[in-house]
Amino acid sequence: MIDLGALRALIAVRDCGSIVAAAHELDFTPSAVSQQIKKLERQSRTPMLERVGRTVILTERGRLLAERGAVLLADLEQVENLAVGGAEELRGSLRLATFSTASRGIVAPLLAKLRASAPDLHVTVVEIEPREGVTLIERGGADLALVHDWNTVPLDVPVTIEQHELLSDEADVLLPWDHRLTLRDSVTPMDLLQETWVSTPAGSICHEWLVHMFAIHGERPDIRYFDGSYSTHAAMVEHGVAVALVPRLGREPLSPRVHAMPVVDPTPRRRVSSLWRASSHDNPARQHVQRELEGLFAALP
Repeated sequence: MIDLGALRALIAVRDCGSIVAAAHELDFTPSAVSQQIKKLERQSRTPMLERVGRTVILTERGRLLAERGAVLLADLEQVENLAVGGAEELRGSLRLATFSTASRGIVAPLLAKLRASAPDLHVTVVEIEPREGVTLIERGGADLALVHDWNTVPLDVPVTIEQHELLSDEADVLLPWDHRLTLRDSVTPMDLLQETWVSTPAGSICHEWLVHMFAIHGERPDIRYFDGSYSTHAAMVEHGVAVALVPRLGREPLSPRVHAMPVVDPTPRRRVSSLWRASSHDNPARQHVQRELEGLFAALP
């Protein structure tokens, strides 16, 4: 009988593009992943990988095995869900992927609720960018993910993943308390054209939205500072060296020397959603956590 762990290793190599990257994805050592692949090769008496320069690709037999294996693992997940679907108690583990502001604004209160409603459910949490969260769900590295996408920068979600919108979150521009615009009710990107910006790293969804917000008007913001922490953004604003676009969800209390200003034309708005594999639809632990999530947002204004 084929070893399912070895099959997962082969699929990870296919999806990640290398043994090292697959090992990181599976939390194994590269040597362990190589041994799993060799186990498949011994069973099938056929090479699974071939080297191309400094990388490896799957052979035709390896590609077909990974393709059929992914379907098999999805079916197996459904069978396992059916087997425990009638269980009265929620046990086992659930892997949750999330983004930074959701960790503070959503996951912290969610874990408190789960401690009371499912004390025997072991939940692990990893912070990750939304695009990486989609990939992690698709490859089976997480059971549930919290992601966000902006109103004009949509997230590409495969048909094998189910999505449920939880919340619409807006972002404000943070300005120094004595800035010339703080007496206004709102600002537009054109009002901020001459400002120096601090942003999340290039390539992140929030950075793309900031650039897009100006691109609508045929302009580009002057972004000089890049940092993944919104706390750092607020600190730079407080010291008067930059302005920043910061979402409201999970925002830490601001210094009296920082003013949050609504933005219009366009209003930066992001959709916060939960994702899970369609094959895990009947997973009782996933269903319970999803209900608790929805309960959290039902209490919000």
